[in-house]
Amino acid sequence: MSEVRYQIPRSREEREQVSGRMEWPNHPWRAGKGDPASELRASHLLLQALTEVQTEFIQGSEVPQLFDKLLSVLLKLTGSEYGFIGEVLRTPEGTPLLRTHAITNIAWTQELREFYARQAPQGMEFTNLQTLFGAVMTSGEPVVSNAPAVDSRRGGLPEGHPPLRGFLGLPFHSATELVGMVGIANRPGGYDEGVIAFLQPLLATCCAILQGVRSERRRRQAEEDQRRSAESFRTLIERSPEAIIIHREGAVVFANPAAAGLLGHACGKSLRGRPIAELVRPGSEAGLTDPSPVSAPHEVLFRHPEGRRVLGEVVTIPLLFDGQPATVSIARDITERRQVQEKLMASERMASLGTLAAGVAHEINNPLSYLLSNLRFVDDELSGMAGEGEGLAGERGREVREALKEALSGSQRVVDIVKDLKTFSRGSDERRGPVDIQAVLDLCGNMAWSEIRHRARLVKDYGGVPPVHANESRLGQLFLNLFINAAQAIPHGDVEGNEIHVSTRCEEEHVVVEVRDTGVGIPEENLGKLFNAFFTTKPVGVGTGLGLSICHGIITELGGRIAVNSEPGKGTTFQVFLPVGEAISPLPPGEGRGEGVG
Repeated sequence: MSEVRYQIPRSREEREQVSGRMEWPNHPWRAGKGDPASELRASHLLLQALTEVQTEFIQGSEVPQLFDKLLSVLLKLTGSEYGFIGEVLRTPEGTPLLRTHAITNIAWTQELREFYARQAPQGMEFTNLQTLFGAVMTSGEPVVSNAPAVDSRRGGLPEGHPPLRGFLGLPFHSATELVGMVGIANRPGGYDEGVIAFLQPLLATCCAILQGVRSERRRRQAEEDQRRSAESFRTLIERSPEAIIIHREGAVVFANPAAAGLLGHACGKSLRGRPIAELVRPGSEAGLTDPSPVSAPHEVLFRHPEGRRVLGEVVTIPLLFDGQPATVSIARDITERRQVQEKLMASERMASLGTLAAGVAHEINNPLSYLLSNLRFVDDELSGMAGEGEGLAGERGREVREALKEALSGSQRVVDIVKDLKTFSRGSDERRGPVDIQAVLDLCGNMAWSEIRHRARLVKDYGGVPPVHANESRLGQLFLNLFINAAQAIPHGDVEGNEIHVSTRCEEEHVVVEVRDTGVGIPEENLGKLFNAFFTTKPVGVGTGLGLSICHGIITELGGRIAVNSEPGKGTTFQVFLPVGEAISPLPPGEGRGEGVG
């Protein structure tokens, strides 16, 4: 049989011309009246057309042309005047709508003909479900209407629309969903079960092609999504204000402009291929290689061509880059922030020293007074003894020697106070090492004694604890702040009835320091704000609101933590947990235990 080519009839005249050129059976599916030879011929033509369409689909022919051909076959073999083949889609709300892949041009005005010419190639959409074809989409079942004028499912026709004398709507399904439908109209003699049965192979072909179209659509969408995702990722890291360095096997494979700026380079390309060890100061390499949780970033000292100090807060995570395993380090420049923090800490340290100035002056004044008194006594006695020719072996000589001993003792007391002040104010030395925590607590007790002495007893209860790895000056600032806060929480007057209790103990791998007072306590609603910068419950002019915030920063930097418990009217307890450091000989249990400060 010669090859048959099909084209959708666009008008009645065109359909008659096509029918005249080709041999088509005349309505062979009327029940009980079909000619077996004609039915066989029609089945053969249908299968031939379907085979041709399926072959062209496999070979990659344009899908709209295939559906045009299928619609032409459908109309010819059923003797229908017009129809459509469409895909059933869903709105975001789940409502079905019809998008045509092939539709007969039945436009009856110039305006509609122009609209058809614009929309038909890309598919026309129909959302009105109160129609015969809408009944197919909502029920998922065939709809046969040979008297549509009186059919309750009919939605009505616009003025000038060609008459609708009969309608057949046939859905086609995949294993899981309604894929699409065909609709044909105005077959002489109407539609019946024979027509429906005859068209099943055509429905199966339409379903297979649409499923292929959907699969290709999903594939292209996935590729487009992947492309957009890659572009978005590139844009994100290119424009990110954070420095992003991606490296593999110890060498940089990508660096964004922010990373170039952080490291003092003109652009990220100049960093590619460089070993990551060249980007950081010695000892900081692990910050770029060891994965870190977002909540606990590494601090890394970066190299800069100008030699200036660049401190970064770095989160390092593994990821796939360009399809291969890599490591990404995201760095935030905290150089300025650290400088501000250091200035704030120095300011808080000076504020603490200002608070203690009067007390320190008093502490120095006492030994200085009897130092000067004893020196005057010695001077007078020695002058008198020299005038009388008396030696130092007698009673007056013994008194002179005792006075000198007391003067030396007072001098040493002044030296100790000055030493404590010097230790506390030494803020520029940030070196860490093993620190005897109990010695620091004694120092802070001495420094804060002028604040404590008229409010409460200072009770020390030291357990045998190992050293902590820290900076002595920073720990001094931490505990001095806790001592002063404890003292200021207790009113003047009842020294014997109040106490500040300081204890140390070991708990797993931590040294625990507890500072407990019998002061006024802290309301529950304020407990969560204590470590916020500039929050204070003290009167205006008494506190800066930075002390506990800085304490929290010092402890966190050392890898420790701080906890607080308080009840109004019953006092407050601060617990500081610090990691154990390198071993030095700890004080034996009970050493330094006692009340007050001498």
